[in-house]
Amino acid sequence: MDEKAFYKVVRKAIAWLLLAVTILFLLSGFGIVYPDLVGPFTLGLLYKGISIRLHDVLWAPFIALLTAHLLLRSVIKL
Repeated sequence: MDEKAFYKVVRKAIAWLLLAVTILFLLSGFGIVYPDLVGPFTLGLLYKGISIRLHDVLWAPFIALLTAHLLLRSVIKL
């Protein structure tokens, strides 16, 4: 695998991980504000306590993935 193909795979992996973390981040945020709506939607997995903890934990991965996504996009033009 050449270098350009490797960076393309890494960019795609970071993009998919960022999407997953963003969805979890949004769901946990809504779970904090609207626990009666999100609880049944997630089949009882995200009640208010879990949503607060998950939202607090997801800050670092969200910022790291977003930074990597933006830097790889701007530094390496593919």
